[in-house]
Formats: sequence, structure tokens, C-alpha cells
Amino acid sequence: MAKAKKPKTFIKIIYFDEGSATDLLYILSGGKSTDKEEKIVTKTTQLAAGAEAQAGAKINLLTKITAGMGIDGSADASREGQSILSKAIESTVLTDYIRCAEDEAKSHITVFSKCKPYAFPGSFTYFKMLTPYLTMTDGKVEVAKGVNFNLALMDQALSSGRGYYELIVQQPSEKVVLRFNSNAFRNNYSISDIVKMELDYHAIYVGTISEDSLQMQSEFSEKKEEISGYDLVKSDATANATTSLKVYDVILAGVCV
Repeated sequence: MAKAKKPKTFIKIIYFDEGSATDLLYILSGGKSTDKEEKIVTKTTQLAAGAEAQAGAKINLLTKITAGMGIDGSADASREGQSILSKAIESTVLTDYIRCAEDEAKSHITVFSKCKPYAFPGSFTYFKMLTPYLTMTDGKVEVAKGVNFNLALMDQALSSGRGYYELIVQQPSEKVVLRFNSNAFRNNYSISDIVKMELDYHAIYVGTISEDSLQMQSEFSEKKEEISGYDLVKSDATANATTSLKVYDVILAGVCV
């Protein structure tokens, strides 16, 4: 008898969208957030107690727990306590998500294995990967007719004004878009790093997008005020010719074995 295929294990986490994972866990558990919060508090207390015993620090556990859970507490909670809380909550959500992804959430999650995504030329993501190295210049680039961006300021603008970035993945049967929360990268990784890595991705299908609309200039293009019948026919023909790609929001990315 053939052995059952063993589930792959994440041995290094590169990206984890904790907020989306938490929402998914709550939805699939019927909104029973109280049980989840109690579990987080219990685990946090255990970790904090272990840290106290090891370091000999006198830290108020209740203060740390209430502060970490967003409940009013003492204003003088230590930085060490906040770090312990943050790690405990993050670890609990991550392990619970991985368990859920192998069980009740399995049908909702699409897994992309051993992928090397890339940025669509001329997209926001494409420029975001370049601008950190171009901030030393004062050159400008035209992204649309009459619209020029200062490269030295573009990196700062993209960091503060854009919350997500898209990358393309070429699958054997189709090309898809993976969308990343810019605040969910871990261990100092960034969008520029993952295009150089072969990772596994957990993602949820959220819709479709035309490939051409990924270009930055599409958001700054001039729009016609008057539309003729000819324009409508031409628009329909163009729409049919435009490639439509499925879009997936990434929850987890890392190295799997």
C-alpha cells in the first residue's frame, strides 16, 4: 500500500499577513474570538513567566497582557514585555493558521509551490524595486503623457502611499497575480527579495485584473470626456484582446520541505 503523502512543512517564514490569517480563523470558527483570545493570553502568560524566571526580571504579567491585547493598562509596561507579547500572539496565530490551512481552510486556500514571481514591467512594484537604488539621483521618468515622477522622491511616496504590491507568477497552465501586503514581510525581507527566491505561497482568490492595468501609466492616463460609437466598438475589441489574470492575496510565504 502506498504511503500517504506527508504535508509540506514551513521551515522559514518570509511573509505572513497576520491580519488576514486572523480574520480567516475567526470566520471559520464561527466568530468565536473569545476562545482565541483566551488561548493567546494563556500562551503569552506562559512565555512571559518563562522569560521572568530566566532573566530574573520583575514584570507585571497582567499589565503586559492587557497592553498587548489593546486593553487599557499601566502606561509603564516594559519594552521587553511588549516584545514577548507580540511574539506570543504572532506565533499563536501562525501555528493556528498552518493547522487550519491543512484542515478546514484547505478548500479556500490555493497553494503555489516553488514559485519565482516577477514584477510586471512599468508597474508600481517594478518601480518600487528600483527606487531604493535611485534615490541618489535627481532624474525624472515619464509614466504617462505629461506626467513625470522624480525618482529621488518616488521611493518615499510609494512607501507611504501604497499598501500592497503585485507580482506575476507563471504557472504551467496559466499566469496569475499574487498580491502582497507591504507590512507583512518578516525578518527584514522585502518585495525586492522574494523575486530572487523559490518559495511556497498560500493565497486566497480575490478576483481578476487586466494585465495592462498593472502598468503605472494606466492610473495616470488621460480619459476621454466624449465617447462615440466607434470608441465603444474599439473598446470592446481591445477588452477582448487584453489578457485577464486571476488575482490572489497572499497570506503566507516561505521555504517548505
